[in-house]
Amino acid sequence: MDNFDHLLKLPGPAQYQAWVKERLETLSVREGYALAAVLMRSSPRDAEEAVDCLNSLDHYDVCPAGSYEELGQFYLQQLNTPEDVLPHADLDGLGRFFEDQHPGLFIGHYYVSYPKQPSLPIRQENGAPLLWDDSWSVKLKLASPAVPDGVWLRLPDYEPVNEFGLGEINMVRRELRVDSLDECTLLEARCILPEVRDLVKQYSSIEELVGDGDSLGYVLAEKGQGEPHWLEKFAAALEYEDCRTLKFALDISQNLHCYEWISSEGLADFAANHLRDEGMPEELIQSGAIDLDSYANDLLETSGYMEASGETGYLIRNGREFIRDYTSPAQQALSQPEQGIAMQ
Repeated sequence: MDNFDHLLKLPGPAQYQAWVKERLETLSVREGYALAAVLMRSSPRDAEEAVDCLNSLDHYDVCPAGSYEELGQFYLQQLNTPEDVLPHADLDGLGRFFEDQHPGLFIGHYYVSYPKQPSLPIRQENGAPLLWDDSWSVKLKLASPAVPDGVWLRLPDYEPVNEFGLGEINMVRRELRVDSLDECTLLEARCILPEVRDLVKQYSSIEELVGDGDSLGYVLAEKGQGEPHWLEKFAAALEYEDCRTLKFALDISQNLHCYEWISSEGLADFAANHLRDEGMPEELIQSGAIDLDSYANDLLETSGYMEASGETGYLIRNGREFIRDYTSPAQQALSQPEQGIAMQ
């Protein structure tokens, strides 16, 4: 596979070049094969097009097959075909049939299939490429005796919901030639939540860390099943609880009903409803003579609400029971085993 250094030399604004460089530094195994396929299909002419390429990698599937025969065998396995059918199957023909249904190309020991529909570039409101990568939860750089320099694992792993193809975890196991990630050495760990630091010290098992990172990824992807302002409320709850560990962050994500949240966009409505409850005439409320936003700020601070960083809204804990599936009360401040994961 290409090492992609040529992408760092593409012309373009400095901010795009810097973003491409940072993104490539933690490119996962699966993303590396997907990017190679993207570049073989169409090579970017500048840094902005390179950003578009990197933003499209989630739309590619990677199958463990380096030939049509292996692709045909993989196809049969995905269909849960009885093993005794294999000697009677034209695996090469099945591989070519799979290619017709899922066009792509072979790269090394993998087959990368292109999206069924070309993915549209992700753009900002001004039409520029989006310089933000938020579709991950945890990134781990793992090494093994076979690959001492290590490779990156990006979570969550969507293999269970993919129609075809390997996920991040299985591709890393194959690349590192291990059966369990606990056989690996953890070289580096990152979490998308800025509050959660020192992941290495929080876990004694890489497999457990990967499991929790996977869970966080699905939580962030669901966004409270479309609940308005869910991410802002979650971020405010993390801040309110002074959360520092992944396990406590997961508990908070499952207990957001234990917090009352007033969005900054709803301050005026909050103040107006309060005044109605106090008996103030509607015409006075709607007159514009009262600064409803300012009044709401005072009401919320007096009631003990915390203003979230970034002024996205106000939050307070209510009296509903907080159910812990990941931590105990004593662990919420610092969930660390006596011995963290061994690092190189």
